[in-house]
Amino acid sequence: MLLLQALTWTQWVTSQYDVVYSAVNSSIRSLVGGLASRLPFLVAGAIVMLLFWLLSRFARWALASGSSRTRMDEQLRILVSRLTAGFLIVIGIFTSLSVVIESFDFGQVIAGLGFTSFVVGFATKDILNNFLSGILILWQRPFALGDYLFVGSNQGRVEHIGVRATMLRKDDGENVLIPNGEMYSSALTIRGAGKKRRMNLKFHLAFDEELTRAKQLVLDSLARTDGIVTDPAPNVYVTDYLNEGAVLTVQFWIDTNESKPLKVFDGAAIGIIETLREAGIEINPSDDPPGPPAKPADAA
Repeated sequence: MLLLQALTWTQWVTSQYDVVYSAVNSSIRSLVGGLASRLPFLVAGAIVMLLFWLLSRFARWALASGSSRTRMDEQLRILVSRLTAGFLIVIGIFTSLSVVIESFDFGQVIAGLGFTSFVVGFATKDILNNFLSGILILWQRPFALGDYLFVGSNQGRVEHIGVRATMLRKDDGENVLIPNGEMYSSALTIRGAGKKRRMNLKFHLAFDEELTRAKQLVLDSLARTDGIVTDPAPNVYVTDYLNEGAVLTVQFWIDTNESKPLKVFDGAAIGIIETLREAGIEINPSDDPPGPPAKPADAA
């Protein structure tokens, strides 16, 4: 019984072999024949793709070399050249497909991309906003590497300007990454790199203190403080009279390339307090405690 069943299966497999062989052979012949008939078109498509690739390389080189003579930001020059090259490559691919495949319609693909682009654009609006804002920042260059920025509640020195975000290094050494969309739409306070910065310090003296002597002692203390520049020279002014006494405002400048603002301010404040106390001049407490302003002004 088993032998009879095995013979039956053998006969069935043998009979199907011819059918399978014929189908495979027909498919291979059809494929080879189709490739042979489309071979000129394949060659033409490859040539078209090669031409567009060479064109993209030339366009990238021309944009990079031509924009190097302008004041355009280096990252923006690289981005524009890469986007142009990528655009030409994509156009070359679609053009090659139009040559190789008869049924391929480039116009229908573009029409089909309309709704898709709308959906993708809506889903990635924040990314596109940051991307376009980054391009505008790199193009307009409102600030540069090394500048000190105040952006909302964040402040720090510009370490990197990217297409999507800008990196600031805060005074404590930490880095904060701010999206370019926020950078472009928010109000910025920019302190240029390498410029002198003014810092303010306020304190109160009683009315019975010798204000002229106190002012001179403050100036002497500032002259001994490391990090304070002599040009412009520090100033001490009586800026207000309150119930607690006279309000003295101390202004001094620092070079941000050589000194850290908080360190210099700390040294100046401690030096003034110790100098006045040694001279027997007491500083009154105030509801407006002394400290550097949130946005120190630039030197005149």
